Amino acid sequence: VLDSWIETSGGNFDIIIDDGGHHNCHINNSLLKLWPQLNPGGYYFIEDMQVGLHFNFQPVSDQCDNVPMSEKVSEWQEHLIYQTMNYPGKEYKYPLPEDLVFVHCQAEACVLHKRASEVNDPYMYKPKDWEINA
Repeated sequence: VLDSWIETSGGNFDIIIDDGGHHNCHINNSLLKLWPQLNPGGYYFIEDMQVGLHFNFQPVSDQCDNVPMSEKVSEWQEHLIYQTMNYPGKEYKYPLPEDLVFVHCQAEACVLHKRASEVNDPYMYKPKDWEINA
C-alpha cells in the first residue's frame, strides 16, 4: 500500500504524519519507506508510540525486528547528543536515519527533523574566528 501511495503521489513531502498502524512493525516499516520521501528540512511525526510496549498491540512478526519504536528513538537521541565524541567501544544497535538532525518527543508522539543543509551538521560546521577566540 505504501509503495503504491508513494508512486502515485510522487513523494517529496515537507511533512509526514504517521498516524497509521499501532504495531511496532507498522511504525518501523512506514518510517523505512517514507523517510527517504521526506524533503531536506522536513518533519516526520510518529503518533501513538505509547502502545509500543503494550502486549495487545505487539504480535511477533517476521516482517520486522519487533523492537518498540520508542527504544530506537531513545537510542537515536543519545547518538545525536554524543555524535561528535569518540567513545571507544560505544556501538549503537539502531543506525540513525540518514540526515536525522533532531528528535523531539512528548506524551505519545515524537517528531523527527531531516537535515536541510550542512548548517545542521556538527561535522561540517566550521566556527568563525571570532567564535573560537571569544
